[in-house]
Amino acid sequence: MSRRRPTRALVLVLGLAALLAAPRPGRGQDGDSGDYDPASRAWNGLSTLAGLARGAGYEVATVTGLDWSELGASDLLVLLYPLRRVDPGSLESFIAAGGHVVLADDFGQSADAMGQLSLLRAEVGAADADRFHKGRAFAPIATPQATHPVVDGVTEVVTNHPAVLTRVTGATGVLGFRGQSVVVAGQRGTGRFVVLTDPSIFINRMLEFPGNLRLASNILRWLDRGGRIRRVVLLRGDVPMFGEPQAFIDDAGAGPLGRSIASLNNWLRQRSEWLLTPTAMRVVAAVLATALVVLVLAAMPPRRARGSDGRWLALTRPGRRDAVDRMVADAEAGRDFLPAATLLRDAAQRALTRATGLDDPLYAVSEAQLTGAVGQARGADAAAALGRVYRRLRALPSRSQAAAPWSATRLAQREFDRLHDDVTELCRTLGEES
Repeated sequence: MSRRRPTRALVLVLGLAALLAAPRPGRGQDGDSGDYDPASRAWNGLSTLAGLARGAGYEVATVTGLDWSELGASDLLVLLYPLRRVDPGSLESFIAAGGHVVLADDFGQSADAMGQLSLLRAEVGAADADRFHKGRAFAPIATPQATHPVVDGVTEVVTNHPAVLTRVTGATGVLGFRGQSVVVAGQRGTGRFVVLTDPSIFINRMLEFPGNLRLASNILRWLDRGGRIRRVVLLRGDVPMFGEPQAFIDDAGAGPLGRSIASLNNWLRQRSEWLLTPTAMRVVAAVLATALVVLVLAAMPPRRARGSDGRWLALTRPGRRDAVDRMVADAEAGRDFLPAATLLRDAAQRALTRATGLDDPLYAVSEAQLTGAVGQARGADAAAALGRVYRRLRALPSRSQAAAPWSATRLAQREFDRLHDDVTELCRTLGEES
């Protein structure tokens, strides 16, 4: 059967009294409020850990209520022995979005959250350790289980009545006993997490052990986003948690540009969260109403001294884009040669009709039939002139298509000049006057 502690403070008192055999303030003096207090220098405080964080350049902020949506890329979340249930979905979403978190809990309310991270926590009577500090069964010594930055330079860590992780999936057990892990490090999505099953590792007395202190320093270093973490958000004990994590917090693999865009998005999101007071809302409404009135007045036609005859409502139709004079003007101005090329095609079509007697000769008969008819009617020179220009004339669009504003086809001036010369030669051989 699993064994639960009577109270957290009682175990810390009894365990550390025997573990270190050093004078400490009595529980009657400190009370339970000293547990995990970053301002406390007592044996069960966190002043050493807080000093370590501040020395690394972080602000340490102890929260009395955690809003997941307020945590960003510059925050490192530390959950120490939470006495309210840590929502598994919120924790996993926070990490997957790029959040970094330390979860240190042995018998608190984080078992479900650990399970969401594929970690199975067990409460054991005695750890299966090779060594114990001064032979004390409640003080098993954990040793590295894998090569990892979190245990760099760490040879042993003294624990105090730890729980253990008996199943670790998708993460790395970096410190523990035989088949049991006490410290696990992993990644989920774009975020990182470190889970410890003994939060007392971080209290002042336990950080007097060199391995424990080195472990705490390594954890901060591994989770600092390359020096971009600015604040350690500490949640300890009975603290409510609410809200939803941001959809995107950070991506360690992103470059400077990607991070700049993410920072801009976060700034815009924060700017959209402020609320207007009722007075401010009335002022904004008055300004918008005034602007609307001005726009309406500006849109109204000016008042005329004499009666309006309605001519200002008349629709002025623009000129046709496929008008011959406009097409010629566009070509002479060098704006568009394709419509003018269709005029050349139409001129050649009329000349071929007069020479062969065929209706719509370019499209009604094949090239071979038309060439034969032209050769029979006007001779070999005319047939050769048609062969040089036939396919280019057939490839041209209709006049309306060429003049349409959405037409994407363009004809270079050099191609137009060449087509003009070849059509002129064809018309000459067909007996057309210049």
